[in-house]
Amino acid sequence: MMMENIYHGKPVERTEHPYIVKIRGVGSGEPVILGTRIMVRTVVEQYQLGSSVEDILWDFPQLSSAQIHDALSYYHDHREEMDRLLEQASYEYWQPVIERMTHERTENISQ
Repeated sequence: MMMENIYHGKPVERTEHPYIVKIRGVGSGEPVILGTRIMVRTVVEQYQLGSSVEDILWDFPQLSSAQIHDALSYYHDHREEMDRLLEQASYEYWQPVIERMTHERTENISQ
């Protein structure tokens, strides 16, 4: 992977996918679609929920069909990384953390 370009003073890390980049500080460093702040994960989530490429184009008119297909291709080429990001973005992943924090906060207030 090569570093090229600067986005708001931050180096852009290009990937082997022409429309997919990583920029530290944008989308928490997750892969995003070049020229946008739209995370690859967002496109994949919608696709996995049953949205077609046309549906995603409707929801994100600033994207092209090629960008959406490249995001899906990136997902398939980087399945382990992307599945981890998808899991970490789920309610099920964060629910125990939120419950623990809520419980700790309640204990601190009642002391």
